[in-house]
Amino acid sequence: MKRFSLLIVGVALLVSACQGKGPVTIGPAPSGNPGPSLSPSPRPSPSPTGTSSPSPTPTQSRKVTFQVWFIRHGMLFETKRTEPFSAGVAQIALDTMFQGPSDVESRADVWTATPAGANGDITELSKGIATVEMSDAFYDGASSTVRLRQAQAVYTLTQYSTIRSVRFGMTDGSVRPKVWTGADFKDLLPAIVVENPLIGSKLSSPVTVSGTANVFEATVSLRILGENGKEIARTFTTATCGTGCRGNYSVSVRFTVDHRQQGTIEVFESSAKDGSPINVVDIPVILLP
Repeated sequence: MKRFSLLIVGVALLVSACQGKGPVTIGPAPSGNPGPSLSPSPRPSPSPTGTSSPSPTPTQSRKVTFQVWFIRHGMLFETKRTEPFSAGVAQIALDTMFQGPSDVESRADVWTATPAGANGDITELSKGIATVEMSDAFYDGASSTVRLRQAQAVYTLTQYSTIRSVRFGMTDGSVRPKVWTGADFKDLLPAIVVENPLIGSKLSSPVTVSGTANVFEATVSLRILGENGKEIARTFTTATCGTGCRGNYSVSVRFTVDHRQQGTIEVFESSAKDGSPINVVDIPVILLP
């Protein structure tokens, strides 16, 4: 299969991935740790004695952070990767999806529905529709499993402003007529998505927790648990939309620990019936003093 380098998609990533979600808190909150930067990060290169090193080109020094979608607890799960910039950034994101979760993500029950050896290439991008030629293995298995794979691919690719929908093709060159959007898989999207922090992150106080949610009265609650499961911090915030619509949320919270330890960020909705936590998303992290 031939690779289709999408320069326009590469530019779109730098635009769409950089669109921040401002904090919406219930009062003044300390500034959180900044998320992964998309700005160029110079990387010195060695040179022979007596010669000067050439300045890195923009594409050599630039890194880009993008979403990759996997499965956790039967629902879609978002994580992120940071790689050197390339014009074909959408293809890089798709390739990374096929590589599967990291070891630390796997230990937190994150998995991929894509089978070993499966792959896919973006062969065309026209009018916001990306055509992806998938290997035959992608279509093997039960229809429910194939649907999970399609959902992963659609959410991974439609993070870019130039890709609004995805059409799936076969290795024989045929293309399936159905055009898929994220809305086709909204039942696989959990009520709460945590975009930051990532699983396994090393966190110092204060920590910024952000993502999207569709919860009752747009109220998103969170707490931080220490190594013994004891609650060491709790707060809540309001998403930009809720009770039937998905909105963005972001909140900064302080915590105190006296030594490095395993911890958990829990983001949840309080039940409208009795106030108990529902739709809980737990993110294992490392807490630093």
